[in-house]
Amino acid sequence: MSSFEPFAIALRLSGVTLSQAELETELKALTSRFEPEDAANSHYAQVDLDEDNPVRAILAFAEASGARVAALLEARKIGKAVLDIAFDFPEEGEAMSARLPAHMALAIASHDIDVEVSVYLTDVEDAEED
Repeated sequence: MSSFEPFAIALRLSGVTLSQAELETELKALTSRFEPEDAANSHYAQVDLDEDNPVRAILAFAEASGARVAALLEARKIGKAVLDIAFDFPEEGEAMSARLPAHMALAIASHDIDVEVSVYLTDVEDAEED
C-alpha cells in the first residue's frame, strides 16, 4: 500500500499559553481538544482536519492557518506544532508504507509544523469488542 489514505488527521499543539478562544481566533480554526498540561499556564490543543480529501484539507489548512501557527511559535505562544497523520495497519499485512505528497509536506513544513505518521491496529480493537 502506497496511497495516501489516512483515517484521521490532527494538528497537535503543546505548550499553548493562550486561552482556547484566543487560540481559535488566532488560528481561524476550532479546537476539538483543549486541556491543561503539567506546566503552569500551559495547554495542549488539537485541531482535527477533514480526512475525506486529506491532501486538499492539509493544503487548505496550511494556506489558511500555517503562517499563523508559525507566528505563534515564533512568539512562543505555542511550544510545538505537529501534524499527526494516522493510518490503519493493513488487516493481513506485515508492513505498510504511505507516500506523503511533496507539495503537501512542503506546505506544512514551511510553517515550522512537524509531520508525524501514526499507524494503528484498528481492526484488532474491533475484533476484541465482538
